[in-house]
Amino acid sequence: MSSLFFILQGQNTMTNKPNPSSTILYSSDDDMQSHAVRFIMAEKNIERKVVSLDAEKMPEEILERSPGQAIPTLFDRGIVLYDLSVIMEYLDERFPFPPLLPVDPIEKSEKRLLIFRFTRSVDSWFEQVAIIETGEEKEAIAARKTLKSNLIELVPLFEYKPFFKSDNMTIVDACLAVLLWRLKKLDINLGAPGKAVTDYANRLFARDSFKESLTDCEKEFN
Repeated sequence: MSSLFFILQGQNTMTNKPNPSSTILYSSDDDMQSHAVRFIMAEKNIERKVVSLDAEKMPEEILERSPGQAIPTLFDRGIVLYDLSVIMEYLDERFPFPPLLPVDPIEKSEKRLLIFRFTRSVDSWFEQVAIIETGEEKEAIAARKTLKSNLIELVPLFEYKPFFKSDNMTIVDACLAVLLWRLKKLDINLGAPGKAVTDYANRLFARDSFKESLTDCEKEFN
């Protein structure tokens, strides 16, 4: 059975309070973190409601219930989660098939470190994207150069296995896929040196779950 996937537009969708028994993701149409969560939910075929919001115009109902006042925010079983890593790991444990983190604690810790490196550390890849999109021209040029260089440096890891350092998809791949989908929009061309990265990205983009995770505006990015 296909999963339930509603995209609700505008603040009028917030007239009713969230159902504590439902899995509801409050998401932005073009935000990378929101996209990563949508990809994971689609990969796991989670029955869900996805509510599209403007991060600058958060409805009062969300602001009252989300201490982080951030997007993405997940409502499930009466709890509110708002950190990307927390949301991803919660979904993997709450909906265990297919598993997107290894069982082995050493391998799981490695994946957690990769996610931290790519999404939250100082000068992370997600931070470089943010600088390219919103920074001054000089900063954006430097961030674009850094991100391209970082990706090409890791070519051996992209070609080592079908997924990033793994035989199976993990939440690391979900984070990388949404970034790589935006390279054209960011004016980054990896060229021949980055072929392994492009091949890896195309394998992820071909997944039905990735296609399902795209919003209308994200479809225009690539």
